[in-house]
Amino acid sequence: MQLILHEESFSAPQWLKIIVYILSPALILLEITLLVFKDAVGEVIFLVPLIFLIAVSMFFYTRLKLVISDKGICFTGGLRKHVISWNDIIKVDMVRLGKYKTPKVIIHYSDRKLELDKGFYLKVKFSKILLLLETKITPELFTEQYQDIRRNIK
Repeated sequence: MQLILHEESFSAPQWLKIIVYILSPALILLEITLLVFKDAVGEVIFLVPLIFLIAVSMFFYTRLKLVISDKGICFTGGLRKHVISWNDIIKVDMVRLGKYKTPKVIIHYSDRKLELDKGFYLKVKFSKILLLLETKITPELFTEQYQDIRRNIK
């Protein structure tokens, strides 16, 4: 186990945040437009709550933030806040999901789990996250499936 000299923060890419900050208000305006035009409301009234849910979800997606420091892991911005001490981690697993076999790291700790998806952090940031986890967590806590997938990713 090595020291992490400075705190590392990971969030959505800046280009994605810009797109979402433009599209979320645009979807809200679309929703307002649908409500204003009463002629079309009869056919598409069920779309209004759906569009609102999509706009709000897009906004909250950009607020997700993962912080890895020498003290532990902190994941904020979602429905649940995860604050994990390095000593609380029980095991670290990795699975491949979907058509493109995108890797997902699952950190098990104190009867809970935190899932980190490569699709959100993209390749460079995800590799950095894995490297930080491997420097701070003892190798016995990584499952064999994690080791196999990690070798394939490299």
